[in-house]
Amino acid sequence: MNFESRNPATSELLAVHSEHDKAEIDARLQRAWDGWRHWSRTPLHERIAFLTRLAELLEERAETYGRLITTEMGKPLADSIFEIKKSAWAARHLAEAGEAYLKPQPVAGVPAQIIYDSIGPIFSVQPWNVPFWQVLRFFNTTALVGNTAIVKHAQSVQGCAEALETLVRDAGGPEGLYVNLTIRVEACAAVIADPRVRAATVTGSVRAGRAVAEEAARAGKRGVLELGGSDPFIVLEDADLARAVQLAVTSRYFNNSEGCICAKRFLVAESLFDDFTKEFVEQSKALPMGDPMKEGIKIGPLATSGARKNLHRQVLDAVKAGARILTGGEIPAGPGNLYPPTVLVGLPPEAAIAKDEFFGPVAMIFPFKTDDEAIHLANITDFGLSAAVWSRDLVRARRVAGEIESGMVFINDFTRSDPRVPFGGFKASGYGRELGAPVAVELTNPKLIWQGA
Repeated sequence: MNFESRNPATSELLAVHSEHDKAEIDARLQRAWDGWRHWSRTPLHERIAFLTRLAELLEERAETYGRLITTEMGKPLADSIFEIKKSAWAARHLAEAGEAYLKPQPVAGVPAQIIYDSIGPIFSVQPWNVPFWQVLRFFNTTALVGNTAIVKHAQSVQGCAEALETLVRDAGGPEGLYVNLTIRVEACAAVIADPRVRAATVTGSVRAGRAVAEEAARAGKRGVLELGGSDPFIVLEDADLARAVQLAVTSRYFNNSEGCICAKRFLVAESLFDDFTKEFVEQSKALPMGDPMKEGIKIGPLATSGARKNLHRQVLDAVKAGARILTGGEIPAGPGNLYPPTVLVGLPPEAAIAKDEFFGPVAMIFPFKTDDEAIHLANITDFGLSAAVWSRDLVRARRVAGEIESGMVFINDFTRSDPRVPFGGFKASGYGRELGAPVAVELTNPKLIWQGA
C-alpha cells in the first residue's frame, strides 16, 4: 500500500510514497541498532559538532524546508520558516549546553557519581502539524546522548519525513542515526516489541499515545507521551487587557491553530468579558485567510479535508450544546481546506464538547466571577498540557498558576515551547518531558559508579 501527500490548498497530489514491508522494516531496525553501537561510542564533542552542523544546515535551508512544510500541511509560509529557524535554535542550544547537561553528577557523602549512558534505538511516532520541529525536538536530544532514532512520521507529510532523513545524513550523521519508517499505525506494535528498540515516544492524539504506551508497557520499555491539550487562557480583572487580547489572538491562531500547545479556552473575568470578546472577535475577523504561500496570510488551509470536516462537526456540536457563533463557523466555497477564524460564546463549560480539543481556528470564550471559579474551569478538562494566567498582581497570578493542573503555566505571556526549558503535560496530555536541562537524560541509563578505596 502507499501513502499520498496532497497540497491542502489545492488538493493536488504531490507524491505517492511506498509503504515499507516487513523485510524493509527489519532491515531499517537493524540499521538503527548497528548505528547505535557506533554512535554511542562516538565522543561527545563529535556528537556536539554534528548538532552544530545540523543547525547550520537548517538555517541555510530555512526557506526550502519552509516551502516543503507549507506545501504538504498548509500553514502560512512565514510560520513554516519560523519552525525551521526555531529547530535550528534548538539544535544550537543543545550543542552549546550539551556537555553541561551530560556532566557526571557526584553523590554527596559517598564515593560515587552518576553517569548517563545511552540506551539504544528510540522509536518515535510523530504528527503532521509541526513536521520538522516536533521530530527534531525529539531527535536532537536523542543524538546528543548517543541514542539513535527510528521515526514513524505522519502519512500526509512523507516529503518532510524523507527530507529529515536526508538532513541528518547531510549534517554528517552516520548510517542508522536517523531511520525513517514509512508504516501504518497497525505496524507500530511489532516495532515497539522488537528487542532492538529500547524505548518509545509519541506526539499525537490521546488514543495514539495510549496505544503506544500500552505496547511499551507490555514490552517493559520506557516512553514519553505528548498528547495535546485544551489550554486555558485566564484573564483576571486586573490584567493588561490590550496586551492580553493581542497575545490571545497570537496564541490561538499561530501555526494555523493546529497546535497542541496554544490557547483554546479563554476564561475571562466578568468585568472584562464584553470588552475582551469584542476585541478578540474584531482581531479574529481581520486575519487574512487564503493561499499560505502568499505574504501576509495568517490562516491557511487545514492539513486535510478530514481535519476540516471534523472541526466543523465540533462547531455544530457546540451550537447544539448552546454555543453562539460570533464570527466564522461556515465552510467557505472554493478549493482547499480553508476554515475561517471562529469564535464561540455561551457554551456551558460543563458540556462535553467544551472540554474537547479543537484542532483548528476555533476559540471558546467563557466568563467567570472568582479566581476559584477560573481555576475550576481551567481544570475541568481531562487535558493538562499548558495554561496562561494574566494579572498585574504577580502574587495573585502565581497563586492561581499553582492551582492549575498542567505541565506548564505562563504568567502574562502565551504558552509555547522553548529549547531551554522542559516541555510536557499532565493528565491526558501525557507524561515525560522533552527539552531543557533535566530532560536531556530522560531516555538514558543513569548509571551509578561507586569507587571503593
